[in-house]
Amino acid sequence: MRSVSAARVAELERGNNKMRRLMIVLLISATASLSSACIASRKFVRTEVKTSADALSTRIEGNEADIKEAHDGITRVDGRVTAVDEKLTERITKVSTETGQRLSGLTTEVQTVDKKAQTADQKAAEARTAAEHVGSQVTVLDQRFENRNNLAVANEKSITFRFDSAQLDAKQQPILDEIAETLKQNPDALIVLQGRTDSVGDHEYNVRLGERRVEAVRRYLAVEKGVPVYKIHEISFGAAQPIAANNSREGREKNRTVAMTILVPKEETAAATSNRQ
Repeated sequence: MRSVSAARVAELERGNNKMRRLMIVLLISATASLSSACIASRKFVRTEVKTSADALSTRIEGNEADIKEAHDGITRVDGRVTAVDEKLTERITKVSTETGQRLSGLTTEVQTVDKKAQTADQKAAEARTAAEHVGSQVTVLDQRFENRNNLAVANEKSITFRFDSAQLDAKQQPILDEIAETLKQNPDALIVLQGRTDSVGDHEYNVRLGERRVEAVRRYLAVEKGVPVYKIHEISFGAAQPIAANNSREGREKNRTVAMTILVPKEETAAATSNRQ
């Protein structure tokens, strides 16, 4: 029994040794398998990580591209907004400038119209003054000739002037010399000078032009020919009471004149008529 047991033990020991060797082999195999599996797992993980990283990088690059495109779009929009703002600012400035210029022009026009109105009012006032002056001259003549019913026209002459001129023409001197001689020969004789103009120009200017023409004749008679100034009475009608119509050249030339009328007492006229008979 003991030898069986020993054999059995030996067999068991051999079996155990085999088992140990098998376990060692299995352990080595398992270890090798486990190492291979770990190596395969690391490769898989690395592959997956790389793939995921590549995909993530691709997505990140795509996102960055989208972000850059969006940024570029925003930049373009900002540029357009800036351009529109500049154009709008330029337009507003231009409109403001044009409006200011128009307002300035309107102000100037209003001021010009106002000045013209003031000038017109002034001219109207001067015309009224001139008319009143003419009226006063007529009144003075009426007062001086209260006995005009006792006066008669002894002679009538007229001299003409060039356009817009009050200068005596040398050709008119013989007529003035004749008038002066008549006045000096008759101590009671008077002369009335009536200055006239054509219708060109305004009323006030024409009245003054008529006065200058009358003054030229009066000065010649008094200074050059020695006619007493108290014998000379004058009035300027300007373009009023024309001698001829102003609608023709000939008519206007006739109206540029100083008409001279010599007045003497009627008794002298009657006596001169009787003597001639």
